Amino acid sequence: MGDVLLSLDAVSKSYWRGPSEVRVLEDASLEVLPGELVAVWGKRGAGKTTLLRIAAGLEAPDSGTVRFDGEDLSLLSEGQHARLMRERVGWVRRAGPSSELAMIDYVALPLLIDHGQRGAHRQASEALRRVGMSECAGQRWSSLSDGERALVAIAHGIARAPSLLLVDDPTANLGLREREEVLELLLSLVEEMTLAVLMTVPDMPAAMRSHQLRALSGGRLLMPSPPPQGGGNVLDFPRGERSA
Repeated sequence: MGDVLLSLDAVSKSYWRGPSEVRVLEDASLEVLPGELVAVWGKRGAGKTTLLRIAAGLEAPDSGTVRFDGEDLSLLSEGQHARLMRERVGWVRRAGPSSELAMIDYVALPLLIDHGQRGAHRQASEALRRVGMSECAGQRWSSLSDGERALVAIAHGIARAPSLLLVDDPTANLGLREREEVLELLLSLVEEMTLAVLMTVPDMPAAMRSHQLRALSGGRLLMPSPPPQGGGNVLDFPRGERSA
């Protein structure tokens, strides 16, 4: 591991829902290093996707600072931010392509601008190989199982060999075996590619093997206490005094 790649410092964000202000993030602080997988667990609607969008500079926080490799994202021009996103940040989302693209073309999409079709397909093939999905290169999204879709989505995210991978609920709707397969793959990619990964998950078991674990609750990022010795997998979140 090296220096901090991504840092959020005292980040807050609110939205208005009708007449009420809803605080999605409150003084949230987090650091992600190369070679590290950081998992954020939270219920649906807790603000996990908002956290990822702010980490990528796609949404501005109301207060606080987001830095990528030491640079304050709020100070980047639109062109500088677009280049950063294209060259150094990968996304893994559950939603697949809207059209019936072959998976080789879907994974190649982020590469076309810089590499052309031949180069993009070459790198896309390598990304599919890395996740064990080479045989699905010619298949369509609609023909894949949920587990296969999760793996192809990871291939799409790593195709450009990014420094930071933002992963949005990759284990949602998956069975236990498939969840373990996805997490094992992400951990191996972190090591092989020295990736920094910020991952959100909908339940605790999917996050237990991460290098750092936080819970997003009430807008705060909390450091959970370990389960009591002798059994149980329910972690304790004591009233926010363990905020990180």
